[in-house]
Amino acid sequence: MVQEGHMNAEERAIRAIIKLMINRKYGPGERLQEAELAGELGMSRTPVRNALRKLSAEGLLDMQPNRGCFIPFLSLEDMQSVFLFRSRLEGFAAELAAKGISEQEIQRLKELVSQENEIYLSSDTETYNKINEKIHLGILQGSGNSYLIRLARPVILRSQLYVFYYDRFCRERKPKAEYVTSPESHHSLIAHSRLVRALEERECEIAKLLAERHILSTLEDLKKAFLIWGAEMFDR
Repeated sequence: MVQEGHMNAEERAIRAIIKLMINRKYGPGERLQEAELAGELGMSRTPVRNALRKLSAEGLLDMQPNRGCFIPFLSLEDMQSVFLFRSRLEGFAAELAAKGISEQEIQRLKELVSQENEIYLSSDTETYNKINEKIHLGILQGSGNSYLIRLARPVILRSQLYVFYYDRFCRERKPKAEYVTSPESHHSLIAHSRLVRALEERECEIAKLLAERHILSTLEDLKKAFLIWGAEMFDR
């Protein structure tokens, strides 16, 4: 994982493009034009071009021959497919991590969970998503399986499209006060805390089950939002 203070121009462009998506500057089906993005981000075209290529290769964006780069159209079928696959991958990663994750990595995950609770209370959706990503990628790293890590990253990125657009915490420009007054009742925060505890206690089967249930619980919440809002989300 790249630390914020050590990002090169390409990584900064990737973060900036993802931020535009989180803020719904661009929606599913829209084309991301290299020159326009470079001007908007105050960057040269080269890192923006490389960022678009990387995000396309990792599944977050679609690159169409002779047409350019687009945000994928979202569907209930695609949502279910990607989250079901993600649940199996992260369950396996958690099982492996419970066996071999280092004490230093566990302490880092504990720090991230603590930060996540604080950021949730501040309603900072951008930073919250960054911390959430670090927790999931940290568990993947803890698995020690390089093939699993490489396979899971694009799956996680693709699934994040649905989080960006349909998660209750993300879809409000400024989350309502009642959403953030009780972090101890937020299922994602609870799941992360329990999962890190299972890793610390080397409970392989429990860690696997918690990781799978967490992803599937997220899927169920997003499905409800998708069925309510559908494509109307992007007309607002």
